[in-house]
Amino acid sequence: MKHNASWHGTSGSVAVMSDENSTTPAAEFTPHLMLGDLLFTEVPTVDDVIAKVTDVPEDVGVTAQAVDGKDGVIEVQIAKFGVTAFLTVIDAPVPNQEAEQNAHQLYCQGDDLERISTHGAQILIAVPPEFTGEPAEQIVDLTARQTQLTVARVHGMVTMALSRLPGLAGYYSGTSAATFGLPFLHQVVSGQFGSTPWPLWVSAWLRPGPEGFSAYTYGLWSMGHPELQVENTRMAPEDLFMFLMDTVAYLILDEGTFEDGQSTGRTAEEVFTLHAEPWIVDEDVPAFRIGM
Repeated sequence: MKHNASWHGTSGSVAVMSDENSTTPAAEFTPHLMLGDLLFTEVPTVDDVIAKVTDVPEDVGVTAQAVDGKDGVIEVQIAKFGVTAFLTVIDAPVPNQEAEQNAHQLYCQGDDLERISTHGAQILIAVPPEFTGEPAEQIVDLTARQTQLTVARVHGMVTMALSRLPGLAGYYSGTSAATFGLPFLHQVVSGQFGSTPWPLWVSAWLRPGPEGFSAYTYGLWSMGHPELQVENTRMAPEDLFMFLMDTVAYLILDEGTFEDGQSTGRTAEEVFTLHAEPWIVDEDVPAFRIGM
């Protein structure tokens, strides 16, 4: 779950965004396992985890039990979606300070990062794109992107339920490869971004430069959409960040789509052209550069 881009402190090389590198990867999206990590200052008990994850409206039909012979592993069945999630309670921090190294540049700094650095336990949440019963018959008619969104919503429901456990320090997102501090996590869980916790699935990262700000998203391709990136814009960094996240919300929640050469913007005056090209973090992943 680690970035290759070096804009925010992790190691690796970053591809240059330019028209000379404009071959769009022929990538085909398929639904995949969704991962996320709730971080704790002390290890929760299995009984407490089961109590919290099953404390949801009855019509969702959540049951949970410890898996025999697998210490700390809990199987969670969600009847409404025909999905089985797996929780692993781990009495150890995320290895190699990976959670700290991927601290979000806006939502996990200062005291939030200090709290993350003290975490000594975690709950790994895994939701595979596998469906059973009547929901499986309905999933057949969905696109790969819609199927992944269903998996993500189940993952988000479980994450929000478990965030009520004591000793929570933050959240390390598998799809966005970003660690979020407790205040932001509480904002998401409390519904300040709507009933779907999409900000935990996609992050945006900014870098200042002599000619303006550059930026990219991380996590859109995990949801079936090409990533977004910007090079050397004069837009104010706070406006650039909000533009990217507003666009992410449109793509995920409204099932929006983009095409090469298309214009986009939030108002009639705000119009930018999209250019298909490889992603700055991984050239095998498709992306759109937003001409600003």
